[in-house]
Amino acid sequence: MLIKELHDHYGSWSKLMRTLDLGSSTYQGWVRKGFIPYTTQLYIEKKTGGLFVASEEHSKSSGARF
Repeated sequence: MLIKELHDHYGSWSKLMRTLDLGSSTYQGWVRKGFIPYTTQLYIEKKTGGLFVASEEHSKSSGARF
């Protein structure tokens, strides 16, 4: 999953982080790195009931920028 698809779905980073029970510094870290770590993607996949699917390919900095 990509940062952009999460942001687009939730409309704002604050709503995104509240809904997923994550801190704002977590989102800032994703943007700084350019990707969401795979273990976090697995958490998001479970938390959203599969609405967003974890992808090892998108957990690397190449091609996964916001």
